[in-house]
Amino acid sequence: MDQDLAWWSEVVFDGWRRRRGPRYQRLASALLDAVDRRLVGTDTRVPAERALAAAVGVSRGTVVACFDHLVAAGVLRRQQGAGTYVVGRPSWADRPAATGVAALLLRRRADDRETINLAISGPGDLRHLPPVDAQRAWAELDGHGLDPAGLPRLRTEVARYLTEHQRLPTEPDQLVITAGGQEALWLLGRALGPHSGALVTTCPTYPGLSSAFAGTGRRIATVPTDAGGTDPSGIERAGRAEGSVVYLMPTGHNPTGTVLTTLRRQAVAAIADAGRATIIEDLSLADLVLDGEPAPPPLAALSTRVVAVGSASKLLWGGLRIGWIRADEAIRAAVTAAKAAASLATSALDQLITAQLLAAIGPDWLAAHRGALAGRRDHLVELVTAHLPAWRVHRPAAGLSMWIELPVENADAFAHVAARHGVALAPGSTACLDGRHHQFVRLSFTEQFETLELAVQRLAAAWEAHTQNLAAGPATARRAPGRRP
Repeated sequence: MDQDLAWWSEVVFDGWRRRRGPRYQRLASALLDAVDRRLVGTDTRVPAERALAAAVGVSRGTVVACFDHLVAAGVLRRQQGAGTYVVGRPSWADRPAATGVAALLLRRRADDRETINLAISGPGDLRHLPPVDAQRAWAELDGHGLDPAGLPRLRTEVARYLTEHQRLPTEPDQLVITAGGQEALWLLGRALGPHSGALVTTCPTYPGLSSAFAGTGRRIATVPTDAGGTDPSGIERAGRAEGSVVYLMPTGHNPTGTVLTTLRRQAVAAIADAGRATIIEDLSLADLVLDGEPAPPPLAALSTRVVAVGSASKLLWGGLRIGWIRADEAIRAAVTAAKAAASLATSALDQLITAQLLAAIGPDWLAAHRGALAGRRDHLVELVTAHLPAWRVHRPAAGLSMWIELPVENADAFAHVAARHGVALAPGSTACLDGRHHQFVRLSFTEQFETLELAVQRLAAAWEAHTQNLAAGPATARRAPGRRP
């Protein structure tokens, strides 16, 4: 059998009994959802009827009826003497698959306990924020409040912040305000237009990138990354086609937490100056270098051809949904037109509150915030090292989360087990574009110390249960489902 029965019962058919309808329909619905979420790929062989029936606790006749239902629907096909295989989701049932980020946000409570969410790379609460005056923000509002480019007050504060704290000289007129960094990338995907060039990025990469550029017709090309950040020679090779777009997060790379070296930044800036590819620099985590000296200047400070995007979500709070784009006049005009067509404008009240927060941030606040995050990072590293010694922790130099390698080829099944034990984490597949990082997980360290301790206790229990299931299953359990050894 190509797949491990424990994986099928724990992941594909997890929670099937809570669905509606006869048993065979509940099983069929669970399998259809797994196909839709790409947990089960095309041409994957499903378990034999009798073995699957024993694994999920139903009669063989129920599984036969489930398979008959899905064969008739065009989801499965039977091959005489070889087994039953996945065809794919039929066209009549097509719907957009959830993005990695959306799937993490929609993860449900587990075992009637409140889930500790270590999947979202962002502040876990508002206790670190400087005080704001919401009444003053309301008093500043006037007129219709709709400006596709963003309120002048916020653009002025963002420009000042980038100039003073990120060493990126910026004028307010260089900026467009967006509803978070995700929308900034979505707008750039449309403003830059569909070209034959590739979308070039690292692997692993920011989990929301592929959905932001979905529908633009760009193929994705990946380049290697290491402890020093992205390899510039890989960028140059992958982005040779005219009209290519390169997405990079040089400081606090998500998910690995690396910081691009000065020499590599200079090499990437030279690629941008050559003009063949448009380079997008994500500065969302640029403030959060947790060790040693500050990061080198941004790419956008080294080349006027680099487009910079940023967000208040990582430094301040994700619920603000405020981001920005710093670009030349032509790109700003295209972005503003796309913004007006998509959502008219970003919330004026959120813009004014964000402006207050940015104005209140000084060197002392930043130093204290970084120190608190570094303490939580080190605490989580110690906890994982002590309670989960088989896990290989990559200690991040910057950012809000850490990248951890598990001794399995695919961490998706463990992510489901962890959720049932009350911890949401991001499996490596949400950040992987080339299939080489499915054995990793990403854990945020933004929660309080006691919450991190409880989370690791639950993860240790989940890992024990998962490894027992793996040990009880065939050797294929230690291989990624659907992949050849």
